[in-house]
Amino acid sequence: MDGSSSPLHPPAGEATPDRHPADPIIAIEHLSKSFDGVSALSDVSLTFGAGAVHGLLGENGAGKSTLMNILFGLERADRGVIRVAGRAVVIGSSRRAQELGIGMVHQHFKLVPSFSVSDNLALALAPGLGLIDLPRLHARIADQAARLGWTIDFAAPVRSLSVGEQQRIEILKALTAGPAASLGRGILILDEPTAVLSPGEVDDFLAAVRALAAAGTTVLLISHKLHEVERCCDTITILRRGLVVHSGPARSISREQMAAQLIGGQLPPDSLPARASSPPGPARISIDGLVVERPGGLRLLDGASVQVASGEIVGIAGIDGNGQAELAQVILGLLPASSGTVSLAGGLDQLGVIPDDRHAQALVLPLSLTENLALRTYKRPPLAWAGWLRLQAWREQAQRLASRYDVRAASLAQSVEELSGGNQQKLVVARELSRKPAMILAINPTRGLDIRATSAVLGHLLEARAGGAGVLLIHSDLDELLAVSDRVLVLHGGRLTPSRWPSSSREAIGRMMLGLAEGAA
Repeated sequence: MDGSSSPLHPPAGEATPDRHPADPIIAIEHLSKSFDGVSALSDVSLTFGAGAVHGLLGENGAGKSTLMNILFGLERADRGVIRVAGRAVVIGSSRRAQELGIGMVHQHFKLVPSFSVSDNLALALAPGLGLIDLPRLHARIADQAARLGWTIDFAAPVRSLSVGEQQRIEILKALTAGPAASLGRGILILDEPTAVLSPGEVDDFLAAVRALAAAGTTVLLISHKLHEVERCCDTITILRRGLVVHSGPARSISREQMAAQLIGGQLPPDSLPARASSPPGPARISIDGLVVERPGGLRLLDGASVQVASGEIVGIAGIDGNGQAELAQVILGLLPASSGTVSLAGGLDQLGVIPDDRHAQALVLPLSLTENLALRTYKRPPLAWAGWLRLQAWREQAQRLASRYDVRAASLAQSVEELSGGNQQKLVVARELSRKPAMILAINPTRGLDIRATSAVLGHLLEARAGGAGVLLIHSDLDELLAVSDRVLVLHGGRLTPSRWPSSSREAIGRMMLGLAEGAA
């Protein structure tokens, strides 16, 4: 379809009437989708108005991602109709979605780490073969970035960027792709966009989203953070088990009502386990004077030191890109340090790891739940005996852990890639913590999880702490970090600084994250 003549994109020079946010630009009628007989969406009907921010809430597995994937052409509905600007359309691919002015930013980014920012943008945005006008492409991207208050280093390799910086590239790709970009009348789907951002960055990002809506972009915002949805969205839709249980203006529902609709009831006022007051025990990990340098002398870690004892959770706060990834890689033996030492009681075999990227670093997606749960221990009794694998023991372990950690699936033989993100994460937590490791390294363990799953994961970390494990928690969500940490250090510019938590305030730690204040030992 020629975007310049569609209802979404009037011909050049033709005036585009202002749209009231209530005017529907997307209408979904009686949409249903099942996977292997399990209903993901059931008779869903919704409308999304132009120039507005629409919040889409739901527990992991409620159907949010399935709905958005259908709108972006990554899945096909079993039944139902999608109308864009009043016209029934078939969205059979992401390219077709982009032709209709629909862009999407996924939780898991679609970038080539070894390519530069410029190469990634050209790969995604320059159609066909032949020469690419890079200056013109850079100018388009820079214009979009300026609207959001961002600057872009086009020459930087993507692997050198923080997770938050990579997300910005994905957002700019989505905003610039397709014919809608130049007219500011596109549809942007954002899947958990603030999960990787610091509190200050979240404020800036939400302001940018409001500015996009004011310029005519329709934003569909998937989030689990109720306070952000409350601040940013014009309308709110809540899905539960594939059904729409609420849809209406944001002002018509309180945060407490949102939470109740999400889970079909109320979480207990204090849903985390009580924290023991016993003093910490012997050291589980000691990091002393750690230095990691890039060629040219740039220090990614600059004398970082921290010790974690048995029976305590030590939190590392900081904005992504300040050395968190390098700290974790050195601990795991994946990155050599220029100087400094890491001493781990019991060695790596006694370390449980909940990594930042479950897809790339924790799961083998084509394998089943049973197989993924056995990855760390399949050669050991009771999963193996005298060199023979005991597959019945694998199945029994999988059944026990899936029940204990509330991993929901059609069957234990189901491929892990078919699970929701929350169930994938609970599977990782189940595998790592069920081994009773002496030390746990957890990096953004609740990223992309709903209220109930977040509470469960943090609760499991507190239970491990109560059982004598030491926990080093590197987390970009400051509120969650402070809720469970006994001590907090701030990582900024590669330097670790104690924050005095719990005697210090959240605001003081936030300033330290921005490099505006110093803590004390």
